[in-house]
Amino acid sequence: FDEKVYQRVFPYEKRFTPGPSWQGREVSIVFDGAMANAKVSLNGEEIAAHKDGYTPFEARLTGHIRDGENILTVTIDGSENPDIPPFGGQIDYLTYAGIYREAWLRVTSDIYVGNGKIETPDVLAGKKSLRARIDLANPQGLPLSGRLVATLKDGSGAAIATVEAAITGPSVHVALDDLAGIALWDIDNPALYRLAVTIDTPRGQDEAEFRFGFRSAEFTTEGFKLNGKPLKLRGLNRHQSFPYVGYALGRSAQERDAEILKRELKLNMVRTSHYPQSTYFLDRCDELGLLVFEEIPGWQHIGGESWKDEAVENVRRMITR
Repeated sequence: FDEKVYQRVFPYEKRFTPGPSWQGREVSIVFDGAMANAKVSLNGEEIAAHKDGYTPFEARLTGHIRDGENILTVTIDGSENPDIPPFGGQIDYLTYAGIYREAWLRVTSDIYVGNGKIETPDVLAGKKSLRARIDLANPQGLPLSGRLVATLKDGSGAAIATVEAAITGPSVHVALDDLAGIALWDIDNPALYRLAVTIDTPRGQDEAEFRFGFRSAEFTTEGFKLNGKPLKLRGLNRHQSFPYVGYALGRSAQERDAEILKRELKLNMVRTSHYPQSTYFLDRCDELGLLVFEEIPGWQHIGGESWKDEAVENVRRMITR
């Protein structure tokens, strides 16, 4: 196999006519992953660029869409660029070029739920607590006001507790305490919960859900501990490239990989060598009770200043995702 066949530029084009439901709304295309050095243009105007081939990015179409036919162009450069991790040295894996993960159309109100950071402090206490920071996306910089409602749900969708908070800035902090009957996420009992968030602002409503588990994970001088108990880690490395499809492995196969690692190979840990991998795979690991050690792009090489700056952003984007 000659890997140089994909080390070139690949153009993609999508022609579309905006739907009436987009009027007065925020419209974006969200890319789960594109390998690599992507540039997105709408009607000949560049609107987004993303070097990293493994983390998501978005192209905001609002303000650039015109009546009638629009032309969305994505250019992918599959050549090895020494300023972009993992390139610059010699890597021992293939980096198939292209838009290999899904791309989504997102249509929302002007202000919407952007992301959520959930923490579960002191999980070994009899009654559990939850702390959440909900970040609001506000591309137009509009005045922020309104209410946020956050509801904790168990695996069956039943509501456990609810909290409300005023929206006064780009982030809203909420807390839930004295939670009884909470099961810890463990490799033998991967209990998962959801925090359902609804916002109501003068610009409209939006909602989102964030899935998580109550657990503590720590490395100590006595070894690794999950929920305060020592656990011998037993795992393997996993790559995302497959015969015939390269990087473009679909959801069912991503999930099946996690199932093989957990059920057939009897592992409790997987390392994503050597880059952030599909959320389909990561989510299935959560569901199965498989611990994940995720890595930024790279293997035995540190490049120059541009490379290092991009590596730092890789960490930021990986954690944010």
